Amino acid sequence: MPEKIPIHLGMIPGGEKYRVQINAEDEEVVREAANQLQQKFVTYKKAFFNKKNSSGKDISDADIMAMVAIDIATSHLLLERKNDLVPFAEKIQQFDDEIKDYLKEQ
Repeated sequence: MPEKIPIHLGMIPGGEKYRVQINAEDEEVVREAANQLQQKFVTYKKAFFNKKNSSGKDISDADIMAMVAIDIATSHLLLERKNDLVPFAEKIQQFDDEIKDYLKEQ
């Protein structure tokens, strides 16, 4: 079983620190993910500073975090689809079956 360690992540908005338990070998990735979240939050915050949402209210930090979440989820799904090897594996299996059938007939 992987060793769990506690780490503290400082997060924007509000500068809150969150204590999380993670697998020790994942620490670098988790910290980089938190850093990317912070960077995206700052980017969106600058882009939407003094802007209004569809209700005419100022765009809140929660609105910005929702935009960041959608951005990251979209990137993740696009990468998953790009790296989806199932169709290729199925096609290779089909070719393999056809070759075996052909060789049996010979």
